[in-house]
Amino acid sequence: MLTSFLRRVQSGRFPGIRSWIPLIAVLIGQSVPLFYHLDLLDMWGDELFTRNAVSRSLREIIPVLQGDVHPPLYYFLLHEWLRLPLPWTGIAALRSLSAVMALFCTVLFDQLWVRHWRPAHRWPALILFAFSPCLLLYGRMARSYTMQAALGILTIFLLWRWMRGPRQILARAAPAFAAMVLLLYTHYLPGLAILAGFLVVSWRYISPIRVAIWTAATLAAYAPWLPTLATSVRAWEQASFFQPHYRLTHSPLLEEAFKISFSMVSLTIGESFAPLALSLVPLAAWMIWRGCCVRASTASLLPLVAIAAASGYIGAARWVSWPFVPARLLWLLPFVTLALAAGLARSRALLRYVVTAAILVSFVSSGISYFRRQNFVNMGYAAPLREISRRLRSAASPRDTVLADGYNADFEALHYYLGDGLTYIPVNQQRAVQARAAVRAPDVRWVWIIRNTRDISPGGLISSVAAEACQGRTASDWLYEPFPAWERAAMRILTGAPAPHYFYQVTVCQ
Repeated sequence: MLTSFLRRVQSGRFPGIRSWIPLIAVLIGQSVPLFYHLDLLDMWGDELFTRNAVSRSLREIIPVLQGDVHPPLYYFLLHEWLRLPLPWTGIAALRSLSAVMALFCTVLFDQLWVRHWRPAHRWPALILFAFSPCLLLYGRMARSYTMQAALGILTIFLLWRWMRGPRQILARAAPAFAAMVLLLYTHYLPGLAILAGFLVVSWRYISPIRVAIWTAATLAAYAPWLPTLATSVRAWEQASFFQPHYRLTHSPLLEEAFKISFSMVSLTIGESFAPLALSLVPLAAWMIWRGCCVRASTASLLPLVAIAAASGYIGAARWVSWPFVPARLLWLLPFVTLALAAGLARSRALLRYVVTAAILVSFVSSGISYFRRQNFVNMGYAAPLREISRRLRSAASPRDTVLADGYNADFEALHYYLGDGLTYIPVNQQRAVQARAAVRAPDVRWVWIIRNTRDISPGGLISSVAAEACQGRTASDWLYEPFPAWERAAMRILTGAPAPHYFYQVTVCQ
C-alpha cells in the first residue's frame, strides 16, 4: 500500500503532496538539534528575566515589561504556552517555544520565498536556512528572537506583496498592517526598522496618501505601548555613556567594523565554529552579493531589506555590545540566506556544489561544538554557572561573602543558581562601599569573588575591590572556559594588550 502511494506521488498524480516533501523532510531533520537536550546551556540573565516575567499573571506582566524595554506579545504567548501539557520542565520548557518558532520560520521561509524554486535550488536554500548554526543558537534560548524572525519574514513579504499590487487594500494592505502590529508588539527594533525601509521605498509603488493612512493606523494600534517605547528610545540615546566600557577595541570606528564583521560571521557560519570556517565568510559574502544583484521581480525587495537592515543595525549596535548584536538581527537571517542561495544558484554547478558542501560541513562542525559547549565566540552563552554555583555551595558557609562582577559577569543568573544562604553582593559603583565594608566585617570567614577575567569596570573597580578583599588573606583561583589560542591572538591584535587565558575566574580569599 505504501509503495503504491509513493509511486503515485512520484508520477505526479499527487503533485501537491510532492511539493511538500522538501519542507517536511527538512523540518523533521531540523527538529532533532532544536529540541535535543534543551537545558544543555545554563540559563543566563536575559532568560532569567523571561522566566521571572512569565511566572506572573498576564495582568502583572505588563508593569514588569514597562520597567524594561520589551513589548508584551512574546511574554503573553510564552505564559500561555507554559500552561500546556509540555514534555519539558524548567528552562527547557521556556526554550521550547523558541524552538517551535524556529520551525515556523522554516515553514514561512519555504512557503513565502522558495517554494516555487527549482528543486536543485530549493533544497539547498531550505537546508542552509533550517540548519544554520545561528538559528540553532538563538532558537534554543528563552527569548523572542525566533518569534521576531518569523514575524519579520511574514511582514516583509506582505509589504513587498502590497507594493506589487498597491490597489488591493483589503487583500494586501490589511494583512501587512496586522503583521506589522504583531511584530511591533513582539519587539520594536525589527518593527521600526522594517517600517523605515517600507516608508522610504513604498512611495514609488503606493500612493503616499494610502501609505500615510496605513502608517497612522499602525501607530494608532500601537498607541498603548508608545509611552514605553518613548522611554526605551531615551535609554537608547543614553547608551553612549555605557557602551565604551564594553568595547573590545580602542577605536570607535574599528569597533563598528568589528561589530559588522562579527554579525556577518554569526549570520553565515554561526558563533561556535572552528577557526578554519572563518575562511568561508568572504566566500559566503561574495555569493550573497551575487544573489543581491539578481534583477527580477524582487527589485523593490532589495532596497526595503537593505534599509531595514541598516536601520536595525544602527539601533542594535548602539544599544548592545558586539556579542549581542547578531541576536537583535536574527530577523535578517532569512534574507541573508535567500541572497546566499540565489548567489549559489547563479554559479556554475561545480562551484555551487563545492561551496554548498563546505558551508554545510562547517554547519555540522559548529553544531558539534555547540553541543560540546566548545568554540563559542561569546563564551558567556556557555558559561558553567551551575558548576560554579555547585562548587561554591559545597565549599562556602553562611559566614562567607560572595562578590560578583557587576559589569562583565552574569551576576543575576549566578545568584539564581547559588540560591539563598550566602551574603551575595554584585559589585558596581552603587554597591562598592557595601562590598568593601562586607569583606572587612570581623565575622567574615572567606571571601569569594566571581568575575570575568577581563575587567571593564570604571577605573578597574572590580580588580580594586578584589585586591582589598584578599589583602592579608591567602588567595587561590579556579579558572573556567579556556580561550582557544586563535581567540587570544585575535584579542591581542584588537585590544593591543595581552589576552587572558580563561573567561571566568573564581577567587577564594581565606
